[in-house]
Amino acid sequence: MATTTHEDRLELPIIPVTPTAAENIQSLLGVEECVRYYPPNLESVNDPGAIFLAEPTLRMDRKIDLFVDVPYCGTICGFCPFNVYPYNETEVRSYLRAVETEVGEIKARHDFSQITVRTVWIGGGTPSTMEEYALDTLLRMLHDNFDLTQVKELTFEIKPTLSDLTDAKFDILHRYHVNRISMGVQSTDQDQLRILGRGHTSTEAFQVIEKVKDAGFALNIDMMYRLPGQTQHEVENDLDAVRLLGIDHISWFPYVSHPGTSLANRIDRGRVTQPAGRNEYFAMFKAVLERMSDAGYEQYTPYHFSLTGRCEYHVDRWQMPQLETLGIGPGAFSFFNGRIYANEHSPVKYAQAGDDHLPPVMMAKKLSQTEMITRLAVLGSKFFVIDMEKFLEQSGVEMDMYYEKELELLVRAGLIEVQDNRVECTLAGRAFNNDVATIFGTDTARRTKHPQAVDLMRI
Repeated sequence: MATTTHEDRLELPIIPVTPTAAENIQSLLGVEECVRYYPPNLESVNDPGAIFLAEPTLRMDRKIDLFVDVPYCGTICGFCPFNVYPYNETEVRSYLRAVETEVGEIKARHDFSQITVRTVWIGGGTPSTMEEYALDTLLRMLHDNFDLTQVKELTFEIKPTLSDLTDAKFDILHRYHVNRISMGVQSTDQDQLRILGRGHTSTEAFQVIEKVKDAGFALNIDMMYRLPGQTQHEVENDLDAVRLLGIDHISWFPYVSHPGTSLANRIDRGRVTQPAGRNEYFAMFKAVLERMSDAGYEQYTPYHFSLTGRCEYHVDRWQMPQLETLGIGPGAFSFFNGRIYANEHSPVKYAQAGDDHLPPVMMAKKLSQTEMITRLAVLGSKFFVIDMEKFLEQSGVEMDMYYEKELELLVRAGLIEVQDNRVECTLAGRAFNNDVATIFGTDTARRTKHPQAVDLMRI
């Protein structure tokens, strides 16, 4: 196949893929949005318990990642599309009982004796809002029910709120071998923090960064760009404020307006300035890449920059071949036992499933052979390079034959190059990586929006 390099080209040709795929990639090309799992077309579940019965095609001795969803926050941010609720101590006590019940129902149906947990991510939500006893209870329950002796990375999410981050909480995290903290900062501009509804100041965020580093944890901070009304100069100010602090890992996410969130509603009503368009976004993306690279960071996905080491949880869930992820808690998504599934989002319905002695599965999908194959490419493209020999080894099909028309489209569009038996994203392919992933999806998945919590909460 011919190769081409069009690093900065955004005017893309109209090239049909299949009658049911997008006939014009130009109409797809938009601001990058994270594809968190695949496929997105979940279905109703008649027997949640059957999801965990032994799958003959899977080895008993395999590695998985564990995600624990704590759906409570002290402040609900205006941009957040996820399954979050205001912190309430009574509800948290009910949540802890329901989580233990969920784990018990799953373990009663699936043999975990030979399964190795490689990473754990405790997020949501903001787990650090929990009281000390609740934090201790949750972490002890995980250690009592899963073999975590071989865990390579245990990440715990916090918010830069000093009042929540007591020395006693840090002692609990150390006691249960948490070795990595992930914290949303989002911006260092006070006006933007106010628009986002963060509930903290930039000064407080910098104080918490030092507190976490002094406590000996590896640290990731999440930053956002392309915020409402934000200019490239303001993005560069944020970059310069954090990139030289020696933070282990920094994630940069472009803001994407999610219908149903309060910030999206304010933008639609004209109360908040629209975020930058496609071309301005691309310039911001390049600024993020250049300044982070200059500071010694490696970009390994469209969002993640590593100074001292990649996040193993991100590697496992995206890089080909993807490991299974078992999600625990209200609203958690899983790729486990050959299926994609989502837990009940409502904490009340989640707890009720436990009372009925059922796993709290809301919707699910057993992956077809086609979806198992395309999953390799859809999520694998998030790491920018796909080795076609490895793809053949994992899928049993030749990538350049299976994806002949799609690869031709992406090459001619300047989003990928194909050479030395590798598919590699160009600069434009990195910036608009979601479109690369979309083209690799099945026809059904191309037409299906990836659901967020604000979508599923309406069901």
